[in-house]
Amino acid sequence: MKQIILPITISLLVVSLAGCALIPDLPPAATPTPSIPPSGYEPQPGDEKLKRDQVFLDLANSQVVRKESQPAQVSLMLTGSLSDPCHQLRVVVTPADGRKEINLEVYSLFEPGKACITVIKPFSVTIPLGNYSGGHFTVNVNGQLVGEFDA
Repeated sequence: MKQIILPITISLLVVSLAGCALIPDLPPAATPTPSIPPSGYEPQPGDEKLKRDQVFLDLANSQVVRKESQPAQVSLMLTGSLSDPCHQLRVVVTPADGRKEINLEVYSLFEPGKACITVIKPFSVTIPLGNYSGGHFTVNVNGQLVGEFDA
């Protein structure tokens, strides 16, 4: 009886191990991050040839807007002004981090030496921040808190 059980046990072990070898390694599941739709104010090709400048933000009149949907669609209504009409607005949105903070870097670019009328140019733009679910989030612009929302 021992003579029959040993070859069967070895055969089952070989088949089991061979079956494991046929299972491919799967990559780890990626953690989903909100995709941020374009706003039209992202950095552009050729920006490196322009000079960076500040933006005068009116954070008291800027606000986070959350649409009632699942997942929550969130945007930022951002107001402020540029030094002159030749300055171009740029906004870089960083998705929520582990502390559920969404950070925006807002600045302007201009072409040095280009003649431009000296007049303040106000702006009011809507910047999409993406879709969020599950949690309390804060929104910061240039390091300053602008608003919060629950998703």
